[in-house]
Amino acid sequence: MNKSDSEAEIFHRMNKLKPKAGLSAFSKSQGLISQKRIEKAQKAIDDKESLYHEEVEKILGNLQASWKDYCAQKSDNRTNALDRIYNYSNNVKDLTSMYNHTLMEYFAQSLRDFCEKIDVHKKEHQIIVQAHIDAMFVTLHEKLRSDESEKAKELMDAVAVAIEKYS
Repeated sequence: MNKSDSEAEIFHRMNKLKPKAGLSAFSKSQGLISQKRIEKAQKAIDDKESLYHEEVEKILGNLQASWKDYCAQKSDNRTNALDRIYNYSNNVKDLTSMYNHTLMEYFAQSLRDFCEKIDVHKKEHQIIVQAHIDAMFVTLHEKLRSDESEKAKELMDAVAVAIEKYS
């Protein structure tokens, strides 16, 4: 073994995130995003809130179609449909948390987490999933945003009862 074989060569790679944060790619500075850029990004997010209802309606439609697809398939073909249910639930959770729709976020996260336990052969699990989907549609159509109203508490209680009774 010669000397050149035992030495490690270090490659310094360009940090591609730094230019996105307004720094030189080779800057030694730690990342600090200017307040002006943060405000610009927040305004872009806030401007999209008007599309929230339409986007969530579309995702919920896809979620419901995936659930029906999951129930209709044979057990060995269900993985793809279950992945879609999980992903659509997670998409709704992300959108709702971005715009502070805490009630919808609660149901979406609960359904996403329940995806890890779903057994379609159990009628009880079908009831729990359908309760989540129905509650999410009611939340959207009734324009319930917070989980603090009486209607919101009733919906949360109904889903909680389904989970407790059928889990």
